[in-house]
Amino acid sequence: MVATINLTLANRDLVAYFSNWTANFGYNGNGEFSPSTPPHSQWAAGTGNASNTGAVLNGNFSYAPPGGFSGTVNNIQFGTDLNGSTATGFSLGTAGLTVGLTGSDISAASGFNEAIYSLSHGGSLTGITHSSGRQFAGFYDYFGNVGTVQNGTVLADTLYSFDGNDTLNGGAGRDAFVFDRDIDGALSATIGHDTVTGFVAGASGDLLRFALQSTAFDSFAEVYAAASQVGSDTVINLGSFGDITLAGVTKTNLVAGNFEFVA
Repeated sequence: MVATINLTLANRDLVAYFSNWTANFGYNGNGEFSPSTPPHSQWAAGTGNASNTGAVLNGNFSYAPPGGFSGTVNNIQFGTDLNGSTATGFSLGTAGLTVGLTGSDISAASGFNEAIYSLSHGGSLTGITHSSGRQFAGFYDYFGNVGTVQNGTVLADTLYSFDGNDTLNGGAGRDAFVFDRDIDGALSATIGHDTVTGFVAGASGDLLRFALQSTAFDSFAEVYAAASQVGSDTVINLGSFGDITLAGVTKTNLVAGNFEFVA
């Protein structure tokens, strides 16, 4: 199963939220489990301060190094002002975003264990270099491994393609869908096979934002030529980089104003 991320009216830009969360994370350690003996219902890392961020993992799981996590996880919550203890359980004073993980792969092969370690040691979602010199994955890498479903709000949202297969549901508002293989700080091989739903074509419609260094497509004409009508959908074939399916969109309704190309 994929990771599911529901944006909120307060947090409508996925990566901007996580960047701000990382900048305000004042903890560096292994976190704590509640209860202290397995199976655990929670793991948490962070500090109890309204200006500092924290995270709480919820589920029914065990942890045993070096294999990492086993069992099930329901979600990981991001926010500020971590409260509680091993004995009483943990909560966040202010919720930010929740990543649904029910049924997702949390095996060592998925990178989940490394992502948790990177998260608690400085708040990194892009991964860290361990003291052994080994590069540890972050949650952005994990999202690429398992795929995501991202759900927008009734306002303008910014949703992001990771290097796996993503379904980006913009909702109402003029939404931006970002395709950048450098999103995790290291150029990924592909953007995957992504599907965008709720995309509004036309001059005042939604936006597909391409990072120039990431896809080698740098103009509306080039992207339009790579697009084809497949039934009721428009499929943009980016070659070895992957493809984007605009569900329910007629190709001829796309205009230059639906695309941005940024450094």
